[in-house]
Amino acid sequence: MQRRIRASAIAAILAGATIAHVVSTAVAFAQSAIKVVVNGEAITTNEIATRARFLRMVDRTTTAASVTRAAMEELVEERLKLQEAKRVGIDVPAAQVEAAFASIAQRLKITPAQLIQGLSSQGISPETLKTRIKTQMLWQQLVSGRFSKQLNLSDSVVVDALSKKDGGKAVQEAAKGTTAEYTIQEVILIVRGKGDDGAARMREAEALRGRVAGCAGLVDAVKPVREALVKNLGKRTADELPEAFRSELANLDVGKLSKPNRGAMGVEMLMICDKRDVTGDFSIRSKVEQELRNQEGEVFSRRYINDLRRIAVIDYKK
Repeated sequence: MQRRIRASAIAAILAGATIAHVVSTAVAFAQSAIKVVVNGEAITTNEIATRARFLRMVDRTTTAASVTRAAMEELVEERLKLQEAKRVGIDVPAAQVEAAFASIAQRLKITPAQLIQGLSSQGISPETLKTRIKTQMLWQQLVSGRFSKQLNLSDSVVVDALSKKDGGKAVQEAAKGTTAEYTIQEVILIVRGKGDDGAARMREAEALRGRVAGCAGLVDAVKPVREALVKNLGKRTADELPEAFRSELANLDVGKLSKPNRGAMGVEMLMICDKRDVTGDFSIRSKVEQELRNQEGEVFSRRYINDLRRIAVIDYKK
């Protein structure tokens, strides 16, 4: 998977932005040449320079030579991933990308407009970050879709991992009691500030709730709804869910949307895609399962991108 964007690093760099830097980068933008061609799509020296500035902003310990090479290879892989998503026929709604961008700004305790201004002052187009976000979202879907069956962990694998954790104590703790485990999708109808009609969005949510039946058709059902998105929350236990949803989900049938609730981003609903009772303290088991899934996901992700590289036509220019 691509490296995560570190909010603290971005905040530190944005705080030191200067007009002089803007002038220098504007001069650099005047000259550009094609550096790499990926399946017929060009990557220019300007793109590489912009991505390198972004990577330096995230990690100041990198050297100029290493960060330039890293930026070029990240852009090559980004092109391959976007091309693959187009081939498969998947996309991410613009509203979902904007929501993620706004979430980064919120963690930095600034507005999205201030984040855009800060990036621009460093010679970085906000589209650089937004494209990176979109690519990460698409890639997660691609990896999950291609390797979903292989990513299913058996109980024996999880138990074996638990037995090796904390000298075997994790097995004993995880074996106590039973826990209800849900596999959940979340639907969000975005409400933008006080000017938007929250009541109208609630009515839209109720109408959507009446149309949808099952997780398989959820994404397609939500697509026509303005500024709406679907988030895969994965596996959750009752104590990990928002309090407003806990009691309702206990009695909600699989494949049905919960009643709409007003959340931080807008009107929110949850859908149970699967439900099962698991033995023991699932918080311990869940943590181990997630660690295993992350490890396997990294392996599958690298295998996938290597496959795409192998069949691609990549021309590096001198």
